[in-house]
Amino acid sequence: MKGLPLQPRDETGEVRWAVRGETGRLGEPLLHLHVQAAPVLVCQRCMEPFAYPIDAHVSLHLVKSEAELDDGLDEVAQDADDDADDIESGPEKVVGSRHFDLLEQVEDELILNIPYVPRHDVCPDTPLKTSAGQPADGADAGKRPSPFAVLEKLKQKH
Repeated sequence: MKGLPLQPRDETGEVRWAVRGETGRLGEPLLHLHVQAAPVLVCQRCMEPFAYPIDAHVSLHLVKSEAELDDGLDEVAQDADDDADDIESGPEKVVGSRHFDLLEQVEDELILNIPYVPRHDVCPDTPLKTSAGQPADGADAGKRPSPFAVLEKLKQKH
């Protein structure tokens, strides 16, 4: 994929996917896609690479034309206005054909599941900091003067 660092060529860089087709309750063609991967991304905090696990499931409703993609959108918008808390999202509609590119759909799912700003939960080799910006273990607490120390000295002079 474009924009990503070089991916490993061994099994850690593999993308595993499975697809299952079925006919829905109303006779509509459905595909259920499951994609698993761990692409290497670059953390935007520490700029170090890390593997980001993806385990995505998506249901796709195959339609015959782009015009069918818009069918039912007005009903969905009406339902959303009526009761926004109880909306169940149905299968995503995609235009299908005899030459449907399933690998392109797998790639799209991977792209959709990669965070816009990838980052570690906790960056390695960096000390945890408290909300005041000091290391959590207090190791540097004695080395740095308080930013208010100057104010304290001014107060003592007067």
